[in-house]
Amino acid sequence: MWRARVRSCSRDCAVALEVAIIVADVPPLITLAAAQCLEYLLYPALPVIIPDAVFHEATSAAGKLGAQEILEWYRAHTEQVRVEPTSVFGEEMVLRETMPGRKPARDLGERAAIEIIRSYPLANDARALLLSDDRDVERLLVFEPEKAILLTTWDYLRQLEEAQRIQSADAVMEAVRQAGRHPPRRDLWSDHDPAVRDAVRAVIEGVHDRKGARET
Repeated sequence: MWRARVRSCSRDCAVALEVAIIVADVPPLITLAAAQCLEYLLYPALPVIIPDAVFHEATSAAGKLGAQEILEWYRAHTEQVRVEPTSVFGEEMVLRETMPGRKPARDLGERAAIEIIRSYPLANDARALLLSDDRDVERLLVFEPEKAILLTTWDYLRQLEEAQRIQSADAVMEAVRQAGRHPPRRDLWSDHDPAVRDAVRAVIEGVHDRKGARET
């Protein structure tokens, strides 16, 4: 598995990233689907992992904004996009079948994502990219802070723009608003230390594979 090393660090160190993007909740998928930009998740040419609970929530209702686009995008890119099964979601489905009318479990997608992070075969000192727009995932990530680097959709789009992989993050957000959705612009990027930001930049820039980029 390819690993990105930091290009600059005040302590002459490196942050290793196991190259995978884990989509921890539904909002990033809906936001990108509403803007017709789901392919942006593929620009770094990395595996994209979606927990089964997140995929189910995003696509189970046919009339939900972005549901059909997400299904079609997944079916067209199964070699790069993987819906990962989790015991958390499996147990929830059993409960729903045996207890009709039961309210869906809270934080199901986030807990499924954390299960994946815990079981993902990371090398020592390596972390995956965790894409989320839900504040709850920050609380859940407290239990596995050494295994993931958390970015919002806005963080990810801005870094794609800075790497000149897309023309404008603002244009994407405007397209989403035109579709009737109001995505957050939360900034977690500035909270990460410079070594982490350098490692993430190297991954998002796709220094190992620039194939498939286009402008918005």
